[in-house]
Amino acid sequence: MPRKKRHRESEHYAPIERFLRRRFGCFVTAQDRGTRFGRVDVIGLRDIGGELSGAFEIIAVEVKAGNQPFNTATGQAYGYSVYAERCYLADLRDGTEPFSLDEIDIASRLGVGLLAIRPSGRVADILASPRGAPLVRMRAKIIERLGYSQCVICGSAFQRGDAKQFFKHVSRDIAKAVKEEKGFVYWLHDIDARKRQGYFYTYERRCMCRNCVGNLFGKGSP
Repeated sequence: MPRKKRHRESEHYAPIERFLRRRFGCFVTAQDRGTRFGRVDVIGLRDIGGELSGAFEIIAVEVKAGNQPFNTATGQAYGYSVYAERCYLADLRDGTEPFSLDEIDIASRLGVGLLAIRPSGRVADILASPRGAPLVRMRAKIIERLGYSQCVICGSAFQRGDAKQFFKHVSRDIAKAVKEEKGFVYWLHDIDARKRQGYFYTYERRCMCRNCVGNLFGKGSP
């Protein structure tokens, strides 16, 4: 009897990324990103505010290759709730009913959505993830790990930098930000002192997207 092929979890990261972009409209996705507290297999950001809000949310996916106990895998996916509004477990499954009723009940209880990765590579949305409330500081940290920041004016996510240049798309000088059509980053020394963080440098920073910079400080602004 031929041996069953053993899949690696990382083989399914790219299909899940494509799924997040196609199914949920994520404008940025990434693999294996996180903080010192843990990393997320696949993560995406998507706009949810419509025309009148810059609101966005994070979707985090734990990817498995069909060889882990379900409770363990679901628990790992649930752990992403400290970062993301929506958490999913994507597991390699075949058959017409990829997840049992017990597995669906467990995932529902934990607030974890289920995605079935078919042997063909197709991804099926089996159970939707309810919207949760991540920890504010953890959410902000992982957004930074994606090279993005949240604008303090409009509340939208914008690209601040990349893997090589942390502040590539923002400037520390407002006049330069206006001229070069970049975002603006600034530091808050009073908050840093209040928190008594004790660092030599101030790390309390805020960012403004280039659209808000242009509208508020550029030509034709009030």
